[in-house]
Amino acid sequence: MNLVVHKCLQTHYRPFLQTNTDSEFEICNHNSYNGEKLLWSLCARTVCRFFSHSWENQYMETLDTSSDKNHLYIQIAERIKSWINEGTYLPGSKIPSMRQLSTKLDVSVSTVIQSYQLLERLGFIEARPQSGYYVKIRPLLQEAGIVTKPASAPRFVQTNNTFLDVIHACGDKSLAPLGAAVMHQDLLPTESLQRSLIKISRERAADCINYEIGAGNWQLRQELAKRSIEMGCDISPESINVTTGCMEAINLALKAVTKPGDIVAVESPTYHGHINALENLGLKALEIATSSQSGMDLDALEEKISKFDVKAVLVTPSFSNPLGSLMSDESKQKMVSLCSKYNVHIVEDDIYGELQFEGNRPLALKSFDKKDIVMYCSSFSKTLAPGYRIGWVIPPAKFFDKIEIMKFSNTVSPNSAAQIALADHLKNNNYDRHLRKLRQTLSQNMHLFSHKIIECFPEGTKITTPSGGCLIWVEFPKGINALELHEKALKHKISLIPGPLFSVTGKYENCIRINTGTLWNSNIEAALEKIGKLAHALAKK
Repeated sequence: MNLVVHKCLQTHYRPFLQTNTDSEFEICNHNSYNGEKLLWSLCARTVCRFFSHSWENQYMETLDTSSDKNHLYIQIAERIKSWINEGTYLPGSKIPSMRQLSTKLDVSVSTVIQSYQLLERLGFIEARPQSGYYVKIRPLLQEAGIVTKPASAPRFVQTNNTFLDVIHACGDKSLAPLGAAVMHQDLLPTESLQRSLIKISRERAADCINYEIGAGNWQLRQELAKRSIEMGCDISPESINVTTGCMEAINLALKAVTKPGDIVAVESPTYHGHINALENLGLKALEIATSSQSGMDLDALEEKISKFDVKAVLVTPSFSNPLGSLMSDESKQKMVSLCSKYNVHIVEDDIYGELQFEGNRPLALKSFDKKDIVMYCSSFSKTLAPGYRIGWVIPPAKFFDKIEIMKFSNTVSPNSAAQIALADHLKNNNYDRHLRKLRQTLSQNMHLFSHKIIECFPEGTKITTPSGGCLIWVEFPKGINALELHEKALKHKISLIPGPLFSVTGKYENCIRINTGTLWNSNIEAALEKIGKLAHALAKK
């Protein structure tokens, strides 16, 4: 039978083969073929249907390579393919180097190179410059971009007890952690941070127990200034003010440029913490249409700014919460230019900015700021230590002193020991190595969560698949109530965030947000399956 398949492919797929010998051939690119070649394609596909596999897999599985050394690279490729299909190597994970596999299997490096090249052509792996080969993350056919249509007028915020109930559930460690956007402790460098904390407690005990009055620890601000280069900025340590987490930074930035009753434009949906901050400051929220792929709609933003007296735009341009959208550099530059034109300040929440799955760190809005209108805010809560509560704000120069005074009346000073420990960790440990590992894990999780959701959730469900961060936005078909789903999930020891919390008007009744910053295991799988069953049941009501 192997000879029959071999002969069929040689005869009918000749235009698409690179022939090395009569017994060795590889399937090459066949994306473009005309009507005449379609007949040959149909013949090959018919043979493959007979064996109940795709034609690429059938080619690898039926070729007899038991004794022919020319086919050793195909045997190796088939073995690696089985490792991938069985989950030994997850999507986005690195596979052994060619030299490692050569040693392990006792074959030549050139044979392994042939195997990797074949797997790369078949779409199982991909090469990354100066890094090696990785299991390719295949796109989801069910992925769909989500574009929102929020209410058109600004309004004051009024949260209810549901907000507190959900927040309390997020803090319950007995629940499956799909709610709070918090990294699992095993994804963070806990041991190296502990070493830094012990070291500075011994060497700088007096500094650790005293206030760090002013803009914050100088060494930490120096390390932050160094890292600002990667986001496209040239920031001096003197420009940075250390805060108690990112939320204090955002609150201080908003207070600096607004007064109660002013209008602030926000994404829709937007982070429920942003909504809560607007309520506490007595500000009106103006929700702007937002795309899950490209972020805030800038045409809609300009329309609202020209119509209403907007004082600030509060936005997360890189891997937003909850949609996970990433604004392009062009859009970021356009937003800064637009707000400069109308003299509107931007409060940039960049807390997820270092969590891109591939490529370089996205540029910050601040990097396009020529007229000093961007209040940049971030923290280490998503990458190092949420419990340390260390964030920072980089305001326009004219607001620096005002923010320092307001911070003093709020908290006096962020935790001194945490600031010194983080400065030591950034200086003496490989933070970038940790980030690469964290990004890889989050990328794998995004793939695993997405496929499980598509497998288990009701037909017609839409999900976002961001290129960074740790959040998935799920839009169920109409009729599935997110608040009811939340209540039922709690009874099964599962936390999630219902969509209405991400809107001033309580929109997104059929949406939920899911956190992927955890460890993928059977418990998480079971939790997603249970949510799917609960959603199916609600859909039938």
